[in-house]
Amino acid sequence: MKSLYQRAGLALLCSAILAGCGGGGGSMALSGTISGLGKPDLVLVNTKNGETLAIASGQASFVFTKLVAPDEEFDVQVKTQPTGAKCDPVGTTTKGKASVYTVYSLQFTCQTNPYTLGGTVTGLDTKGLVLTNGSDTVSILPPATPGAAVSFTFPTMVADGSPYGVTILTQPKDTTKVCTLSNAVGNMPAGNYNGISVTCQ
Repeated sequence: MKSLYQRAGLALLCSAILAGCGGGGGSMALSGTISGLGKPDLVLVNTKNGETLAIASGQASFVFTKLVAPDEEFDVQVKTQPTGAKCDPVGTTTKGKASVYTVYSLQFTCQTNPYTLGGTVTGLDTKGLVLTNGSDTVSILPPATPGAAVSFTFPTMVADGSPYGVTILTQPKDTTKVCTLSNAVGNMPAGNYNGISVTCQ
């Protein structure tokens, strides 16, 4: 009789623990990993039971609170993309039927949105001007029409929010003019930026 009471008490304790963890008759927690998340506001949703989960910037793993039962269907998707980035499921890891082989291996990968970085050069009349942003360089030719402004864009795009610092690698050749920069240092906005100014005089 004592053993029966103990078993009944243990069953009640287990039920209480499961309920506290999100319960619902399940026994497994949907969980997984996220790579490359450097932006806030990501929200995941299990479309099969409606549970949503907010993910913080830099977070590398997640666990849903509502437990799922063996063979219960799940389908975890991105409900809200992070600000300035895009996240996607990896293969078919985020949907299926719950088992010990599926519920703990959900995977998402994220990429911060990239944008073009560039600007305008005025007063350039000879070749040789080269600008650099880190290891990325761009050579700028003089305009076909003397005195006209020249637009430029670095070949490598820059991620939203990432720092940039443009410098002059080489000055134009065969001229007494010296080129100077303005608006050359900052953080990439959420869109293409063409505000770097180069003045040669």
